[in-house]
Amino acid sequence: TSIIINQNNRPVHNNMSSPRSISIETTSSNNHSKPHTGGDIRWDAVNSLKSRGIKIGISDFRVLKRLGYGDIGSVYLVELKGANTTTYFAMKVMDKASLVSRNKLLRAQTEREILSQLDHPFLPTLYSHFETDKFYCLVMEFCSGGNLYSLRQKQPNKCFTEDAARFFAS
Repeated sequence: TSIIINQNNRPVHNNMSSPRSISIETTSSNNHSKPHTGGDIRWDAVNSLKSRGIKIGISDFRVLKRLGYGDIGSVYLVELKGANTTTYFAMKVMDKASLVSRNKLLRAQTEREILSQLDHPFLPTLYSHFETDKFYCLVMEFCSGGNLYSLRQKQPNKCFTEDAARFFAS
């Protein structure tokens, strides 16, 4: 069974194909302007490959280490091969069969849709996305400082002060 997310964000089941042909389609444009990332060498590196007609895929990255994992995938620190400068990204890798069997395909599609539209310095930028026979991959900004959850766990009583919460919420 394959599942395709249509333009109304509704799953469409297709019993004619195998899980290997699952596709996530979204209505967003990858040409979305992200003003806060102006002059970003990562955009330059990704766009340089695309301008040469290269369809970005898993073979264009060198996996350096696993950063963590969550409910729908694992995140890896990766380096883009063939770029003029060293460029690091965080790549979220999601197993297609697992997404289908755990009914998480819509969640993955929604995450990609939201990330493709966001432009905020406190939220990771989505630079590219692609899929292989078995995986969906999101190529995002690598944030070397860790994550908000880990930072909160290090606070007294595992709680932010009101000023800190106000700062992160702004």
